[in-house]
Amino acid sequence: MRGARLGAIALGLALIAASAAPAASVEAPPEFSARYDVRKAGLTLGHAELRFRRPAESRYLYRLSVRPNRLAGLFYSSRVREMSIGHIQPDGFRPDVYRYTRSGGDDDRRAELRFDWEAMRVVNDVADRPWRMAITPDTIDRVISPLQLMHDLAAHDGDGDGTGGADTLVYRIADGGQLKTYELQVGETTRVTTPAGRFEALTIRRSAPDSDRVTTLWVAPALRYLAVQVEQREAGDRNFRMVLSRVDGLDHNP
Repeated sequence: MRGARLGAIALGLALIAASAAPAASVEAPPEFSARYDVRKAGLTLGHAELRFRRPAESRYLYRLSVRPNRLAGLFYSSRVREMSIGHIQPDGFRPDVYRYTRSGGDDDRRAELRFDWEAMRVVNDVADRPWRMAITPDTIDRVISPLQLMHDLAAHDGDGDGTGGADTLVYRIADGGQLKTYELQVGETTRVTTPAGRFEALTIRRSAPDSDRVTTLWVAPALRYLAVQVEQREAGDRNFRMVLSRVDGLDHNP
């Protein structure tokens, strides 16, 4: 369970930013936190914790921390921490700074992305070697993508039936020195049982055109479309599953 892989799963992997049709404005969620168990082959190998804060009415601070437990620590000791700071807007979230840290192992790494919206570029500083990349108005960083997905599904759910109101969502993410575009397919509604309770959940699937990796998210309308389960498969085999174990700040009735 390498730290980077855990971090990628905890993100919901990378989603986000421009939806297939204009979405209505919705209120940003209240401050909340959530904890997930990361599992493989029936074993819990680590935990992911996310925290959303609003230091000002139009500002956000979003943190993600992923760490292995003692069992996984026999093989992998890295801890991954990611943070996004930016503005809350009617159409979602606009990052100003993204930071990534992997520490505690033999593959430590730090990176920082600074978004310059006037110049429409991002400055990516990895190992003190900054470089610049052009971005589009709907670009976001990868860690804030699940929060943007929550916003977009709520905005499209105009009839309040909990189905998200859209069949396809398209997102652009500044990640790994590239501006990546991902397409998400909104699927069926099902029941998902987690340590945090049982939820009606909407199925979201993402596959990359140049990879056989498929990521599936189950997001709960009762939790403002927070992911209650994330699963990643590659070549037909399950890599990891992440399940919600606790949530604070989002009212729900599982």
